[in-house]
Amino acid sequence: MRLSDAKPGDIVKIKGFERDCDRFKCRLDALGIRVGDIVEIKSKAFLGPIEIKNDEVDIALCRGQAEKIIVKPINLRRIS
Repeated sequence: MRLSDAKPGDIVKIKGFERDCDRFKCRLDALGIRVGDIVEIKSKAFLGPIEIKNDEVDIALCRGQAEKIIVKPINLRRIS
């Protein structure tokens, strides 16, 4: 599953990244996003950025960046 496939409210664990994106991995590492981290999907705009929360930091990623991040669902969003 890709981060771009997750829905707002989902909690996912980062499992890895697409091949050949070392530079992108370095940028995410600088933002505090690493393999093994658990993040919450805060919001997801149609054709816009995806906002995630890692610890206490909110980060917005463009959809193209989110498609390069491979995740595993931990807890799917709650339906109220």
